[in-house]
Amino acid sequence: MGKIPNKWSLKNEYAGLSNLSDVWDDQNRPWPSIVYIETTNNCNAHCLSCLNDECKRVRGIMSLEDFKTIADKVKAKGLKIGAMFCFGEPLIDKTIFKKYKYAKEIEVLSSGHVGLNTNVSLLTSDFWDEILNFTPNIILSFFNTEKEYERLTGLDWKTSYKNAIDFIKYRNSVNPNYPIFISVNKVKGHNLENVKKAFEGFNVKFVQDAELRWAGVVITGVIDRMIMYPGWRCDGYKGALQIKWNGDTEFCAYDIVGTKEGGETKFGNILTDSWEKLDSNFRKEWKKGNSCCLRCDYWHKCKIIIANGYKKPNKLPDNWYEWQEDFLKKGEKFID
Repeated sequence: MGKIPNKWSLKNEYAGLSNLSDVWDDQNRPWPSIVYIETTNNCNAHCLSCLNDECKRVRGIMSLEDFKTIADKVKAKGLKIGAMFCFGEPLIDKTIFKKYKYAKEIEVLSSGHVGLNTNVSLLTSDFWDEILNFTPNIILSFFNTEKEYERLTGLDWKTSYKNAIDFIKYRNSVNPNYPIFISVNKVKGHNLENVKKAFEGFNVKFVQDAELRWAGVVITGVIDRMIMYPGWRCDGYKGALQIKWNGDTEFCAYDIVGTKEGGETKFGNILTDSWEKLDSNFRKEWKKGNSCCLRCDYWHKCKIIIANGYKKPNKLPDNWYEWQEDFLKKGEKFID
């Protein structure tokens, strides 16, 4: 079983709970435990599995000055940054590695932080040395190959594939132990075998994410994320603080569409609000069971998932996906 954060026991945390809505009743439970920063929500891809094209939020890139302010505030709180990307394409942010450099200098990056996740289309030689210097690993996203890759992403296959191969070859010559993951997300049209064949003979590891259905729309998902990140759990549950490019703070990484004012799970802004205000707002807002939570099997089946070592049971109960009914189009079936 995975390690429970903050040394809480399974018995104490989940006795009598049917879902996650009561987890934050105890005001003594520490928050936050980790910080994630999305320095940009801009993306040049149009992946059919992603809701980024439907995002109603204001688009932008976090300034280096704002990042330093945030990083300093995170460090002063005694926290660490666990990742510096989310739904945007991080390489669109031309100051991304200046941010990594500053975070590294003030020692605010967590020791096992997730390095970088990119759609590969912008992975040119300009970034190679900085990636190898400042990140512990990189995830290159491919759903399939050739024309099907282009249909699923809106990107050019030859460009992305060449970028990936060139970077892998450079890694081999400079730092052969640097981990490169090829992510083949399990969405309609994906083909792991095609991608494995394309990268045959190269020192890379293949990982797959899950598929989650939101109101008939497929979006990269939740539970099988443990395949990629063994310690991963619901961000709200483990007390993660999501920080967007403009300083907005939220508790769900999958709250992407939102409005121009921010996402459904927004509860403050780290650039303007005190930690005390953020703490109070977080505990109040997280318990509401917003629509992001209600669309997630972790929310509804947390006791079983945690008891099974943060995995779904090998044989799912017949009623496992009943909660999806309100979000399916007419005629659609539950999806694993």
